[in-house]
Amino acid sequence: MKRMWFFAGLIVCLLALTLPASLKGPQRPSAVHAAALTPPTAQIIIQFEDAAAEAALLTATEQSELAALSQAAGMSVSYVREMSGDAHVLRLPQALPPDDVAAIAAQLETVEGVVYAEPDLIKTIDGRPIRPLFNPNLTPNDTQFGSQWHYMYTPGSAEGLNLVNAWNISTGSASTVVAVLDTGILNHNDLAGKTVPGYDFIADPFVGNDGNGRDSNPADPGDWYAANECGGTHSAQDSSWHGTHVAGTIGAASNNNLGVAGVNWQAKILPVRVLGKCGGYTSDIVDGMRWAAGLAVAGVPANANPAKVLNLSLGGPGACSATEQNAINAIVAAGSTVVVAAGNADANAAGFSPANCNNVITVAATNRTGSRAFYSNYGSVVEVSAPGGETDIFQSDGVLSTLDSGATVPANSHTYEYYQGTSMAAPHVAGLASLIVGRQPGYTPQQVLTLLQDTARSFPGGSTCSTSNCGAGIVDAYDALSATAGKFILSLYIMQGPPPLPTDPIINPGFESGPTSWTESATNPRNLIINSGFPSGVTPHGGSWATRLGGAHLDTSYIQQQVTVPAGTPYLAYWHWIDSEDFCGWDYGSVLINGAVVHEYDLCSAENTNGWVQKTVNLSAYAGQSVQLRIRAVTDSSLNSNLFVDDVSFQASPAPDIGPASGAVPANDPAAARRPAAP
Repeated sequence: MKRMWFFAGLIVCLLALTLPASLKGPQRPSAVHAAALTPPTAQIIIQFEDAAAEAALLTATEQSELAALSQAAGMSVSYVREMSGDAHVLRLPQALPPDDVAAIAAQLETVEGVVYAEPDLIKTIDGRPIRPLFNPNLTPNDTQFGSQWHYMYTPGSAEGLNLVNAWNISTGSASTVVAVLDTGILNHNDLAGKTVPGYDFIADPFVGNDGNGRDSNPADPGDWYAANECGGTHSAQDSSWHGTHVAGTIGAASNNNLGVAGVNWQAKILPVRVLGKCGGYTSDIVDGMRWAAGLAVAGVPANANPAKVLNLSLGGPGACSATEQNAINAIVAAGSTVVVAAGNADANAAGFSPANCNNVITVAATNRTGSRAFYSNYGSVVEVSAPGGETDIFQSDGVLSTLDSGATVPANSHTYEYYQGTSMAAPHVAGLASLIVGRQPGYTPQQVLTLLQDTARSFPGGSTCSTSNCGAGIVDAYDALSATAGKFILSLYIMQGPPPLPTDPIINPGFESGPTSWTESATNPRNLIINSGFPSGVTPHGGSWATRLGGAHLDTSYIQQQVTVPAGTPYLAYWHWIDSEDFCGWDYGSVLINGAVVHEYDLCSAENTNGWVQKTVNLSAYAGQSVQLRIRAVTDSSLNSNLFVDDVSFQASPAPDIGPASGAVPANDPAAARRPAAP
């Protein structure tokens, strides 16, 4: 049996974690199927044909027993609660092995008026490591992220996500929300400001381990348990802080000179707590999934921040249940992409749910050299692979992310650790999916999957992965984001024919559709394309939206879009408003093409425009080319400068800047001598 991985009562392939290399010999442990000795459950999920059947069959006796259902089951059956998807949760007198509960559920399905009944299986983490915890001061800060090989791409030695070049295209959109359905989340320094209000969906106080049932607090109190506390014979286990590790991979605060980077610098994390002590019920997980996507769940307040991407680093042996598939279908129909870990049993993922459900993106794990990680599930249900790491020989070959040192309750230590598993691979894909929908908000889940597969990198020579067992390839962030403006759209033309050419190559030039088709990025994460919160006296040039760059110290902020420079109208024109307190020579506005500055000017009080001024930039050198257009502001550590931008277009002539009649004259020539900098 693999060291420190499985105990007798666990069923789920949620996280592949092993002892650190410093505590083990070099021999690799063998993976073990997770189906052995699955934990008992005392709950059943049931759905009725109609309201009449529901009312009749849920009528309870004075002893809270459901008479007709109890008779069919051969034992007392009581009502627990309504759940999402028009289903209900029932309870048996005691927990029984899943096969026994399945037999009882089959008896309930013989009752007239019952659509289906199935065991409410418990899902849980299948192991915890003994941790060599990293002091934040000793880990590389995220501007270097030297230990996060899984974000890089060096053929054969760091077969990671290829994010370095991808971030030049997009670091994400602050309007994108990614749900992490897991053990909850900690108040980690490297997740500060990166979350939106979540929810705790664990109904059973014992599983919740926080003294209550469902509530609006998704904080992780710890999922430790004592020996034999979860049924059967097993050892005690420390808290895993699994949800915090997953969240850090997707969206840790980035470029903040602290700890690690996340795949998406701008997106918000929606923490949805569905796993606790000894695991979590399928009924809680499904309710959490529906709520995360903005669907209604009885007894729970509406989600004000529906997620475009859901990450499920969890699963267990068995077929995809009707409860799970119904929920996934509804979520995908609502426009949300569901990313699922393939599992860590070194087995065919077709035998594990929800990895084997339809309409999900199932992710296998690769190691640092691009081979299948020794623990990873595989097979035809796998869509793509991503770095999951292997820590059995070298700890640093795992995935580094946010964690805590507390063995039971949180220590608030703000630490970091290498983990391994398909649980770690899935959030890489979820993070990339969020970058895609941030750049193309209209993409459907199927379009996201197609793009990920079409742009996946081939497995390297000698890899134990192939397209028959590990999906289309290793997801590649740079190729995927590069294709959002070209390759993928062209693939749609084959079926639909090309759309009419726009009169202007810039999509959403006046920002009246919010950030649609624009990428926003800022050192201090915030929305840049806004329709409120303007300083007193500043209003958009046209409509109700505009872009605000700068306005913060030590900040680089920009908007960008992939455009084709028209041969007949190669002059970029946009309206800007400079509002600065600074001296000249310190803060700058600029236009960049493919990352290179082609036009730059001062943002300083002497150049304040006191209104909207049209700026033109000659891009004739790029006529006919598809380029990455970026408008940027860079500020120093004192005296704020704002650069407002609106109504971006191309025009035929190098018309002079057109400004307000107030007489304010901006700097027109970026080559003009700058005023001496103030001491």
